[in-house]
Amino acid sequence: MNYTKEEIIENYKIKFKKHTFSKSIKITLKKDFSILVTMPIFCPFKTAREFLLKNFEKIKAYNYEEKFIQPNFKTKFESLKTIKSDCLKTQTIKNVVHFYYPENQNFNSKEIQEKYKEAIIEAIKIEAKNYLPTRLEFLSKKYDFKYNKLTLRNQKTRFGSCSCQNNINLNINLMLYDFDIIDYVIIHELVHTKIKNHSRKFWTEVNKFCPNYKELRKKLKQKSLF
Repeated sequence: MNYTKEEIIENYKIKFKKHTFSKSIKITLKKDFSILVTMPIFCPFKTAREFLLKNFEKIKAYNYEEKFIQPNFKTKFESLKTIKSDCLKTQTIKNVVHFYYPENQNFNSKEIQEKYKEAIIEAIKIEAKNYLPTRLEFLSKKYDFKYNKLTLRNQKTRFGSCSCQNNINLNINLMLYDFDIIDYVIIHELVHTKIKNHSRKFWTEVNKFCPNYKELRKKLKQKSLF
């Protein structure tokens, strides 16, 4: 089965992609102004194309504004210090990332923004290593769950997973979210150590330990990492 298809429409490069976890057709305008259309695995490409064309005028009218990270960015435990300097460099001292940038340059420049994102990722990686394993251990004991081992990853989409062997993966980017959202993701994966699907029984179990999980889940989907 072919899961991808590409074409050009009015000079826009369009990529149609079928995804196992997609529940509906979604259109994403990329920074290079190409368009990604994701759809459920059994959705016909023709249906997705018709949906795209129906919304094409809105897409063309969209004013893409790049998100710039400002130098006052704060991590949860202040593991990042942003310092005006005469050079551009990153240095980690005693688990604190020091980001030095030239004060006579535009902070929104591509070079500084890319280096700053790298510094932020390094800082949240430090915080994730210090916080997530301890929090997972605490919640597992509090609610009587058992897991095998924990792995921390830097991923763009998945916030957590639990394998058949009850190995749990958590995304270090969770450190950019509120503590209650982090707890929801951890509880979600802990429940998967007992129930390996998203059945009604699974969500009933999640609700026992996180009654406002629907609200937290919605916030998790709405907020972008950067």
